[in-house]
Amino acid sequence: MKGYSRATTEFPPFQQGGLDSLCGLYSIVNAERYINRSSDEETQQLFNDLIHYLSRRGLLSKFLIEGIMHKEMLVILDKVVGKKRISNVQIPWRGVTNPDLTSFWHSMQAFLDGTPGRAIILGLNGYHDHWTVIESITNRSIHLYDSALIKRLPRSACTTMYPVGKRQHVLLPAQTYFLSNEATGEE
Repeated sequence: MKGYSRATTEFPPFQQGGLDSLCGLYSIVNAERYINRSSDEETQQLFNDLIHYLSRRGLLSKFLIEGIMHKEMLVILDKVVGKKRISNVQIPWRGVTNPDLTSFWHSMQAFLDGTPGRAIILGLNGYHDHWTVIESITNRSIHLYDSALIKRLPRSACTTMYPVGKRQHVLLPAQTYFLSNEATGEE
């Protein structure tokens, strides 16, 4: 299978239901699975932990219907996923308003430079209002490990500004999480 990584075929991403808005939770589950090569049982346990966390806080129906927002994603990554599952979460574009596509694209490529145990959770608007996981990125496209089975986003169809013409995929740099199991030296 040309164009597919071994991780994709050995550990396929879990899929969300057609009527729910849980792509944010599935992006967390799939990113953790991709980074750690987690078994089905380990992934199910993380999903259960996420659902119990939301239920205890009275947020489950809200997230099922409306989806997860950026600030809520941060809390869930910290409180539920935590350092045991993903030791390093970075948001390098936090607070940067509308960076150019080339700079953002190159930063994602540099982070995913082929080093195992890394993934990126990407927020999208435009054609898709969605959270997804990037498993690799080339000069021409982003390859996804996605709960809605979206396989790739061609660079020619992406922007970091507003959807215009053929550029209908709005990448949200300030809502993009660089995840790994590498120590940062920061505490």
